[in-house]
Amino acid sequence: MFTAVRVLRVVALTVPLMLCAAAAAPVPVLAPVRPLPDMSVGAGHLPAALVPLAAPVAAAGGGRLPAAPVGAAAFPLPGPHSAGLDARRVARSAALARVPAWRAQAGDAASLLVVVNKQRPLDPVTYAPADLRPADGVLLRTEAADAFERLSAAAEAAGAPVEARSGFRSYADQVRTHRRWVRTLGSASAEAQSARPGFSEHQTGLAVDVLPRGGACQDFGCFGATPQAAWLAKNAGRFGFVVRYQAGQQAVTGYTDEPWHLRYVGVRAAADVAASGARSLEEHIGLPAAPTY
Repeated sequence: MFTAVRVLRVVALTVPLMLCAAAAAPVPVLAPVRPLPDMSVGAGHLPAALVPLAAPVAAAGGGRLPAAPVGAAAFPLPGPHSAGLDARRVARSAALARVPAWRAQAGDAASLLVVVNKQRPLDPVTYAPADLRPADGVLLRTEAADAFERLSAAAEAAGAPVEARSGFRSYADQVRTHRRWVRTLGSASAEAQSARPGFSEHQTGLAVDVLPRGGACQDFGCFGATPQAAWLAKNAGRFGFVVRYQAGQQAVTGYTDEPWHLRYVGVRAAADVAASGARSLEEHIGLPAAPTY
């Protein structure tokens, strides 16, 4: 009995003391809540593909999207690279849409879009264009001559001057040219570098071979390493020309690479070839490869 009374007295004295201590302890101060980032539509935080999906949510919230969690990374809007990619896709689609019209003209010797190769002779084989005129010492069809003179002036201004070494060659000219190459190289090598008469782009009046105007390289063998070759590969299309026989395409075109051999097809057609990514006219318009006669 005595012990129980003493325990009750201790409890009665201790509880008030604990309550007093708690009352005297300082109250902790909470840190202010950091405001959430602005995620308004058009603020530049969402990818373009998500903005249409988010618009209904934003409309319901008075033009604002629900805030992202604190510290969430923002998404930048598409930049120039994305826009450029879209433009290239549009250009490629347009180029491919024009392929049937080009293919329909590919057999017409008088067309600017004629395609001549070892499986596609000119018709007639003795064809000669009626609108030839001189340009830089060679003959070309009028439209090709005008374009070549513009290209030549631009190359000169860019510090990569070129001059024409061979343009239109008649059927008889090509007979002599092909025979000379056969005597020089042998039949097999000549066939990879010189067309038979009636199968030559030069006979169309739309092809021109070029070399640097001045400088150390005055031969086709060294032309590929010149600034002129690099400039033509990048810029010839602006004037309606394509580098017709490219490296690695002999199984398609039938010829070794000739970075000096330019073929006029017109500005839009040259842009279409570039946009499609094709490395030959055969590939661009879907013609069979022509490695041999």
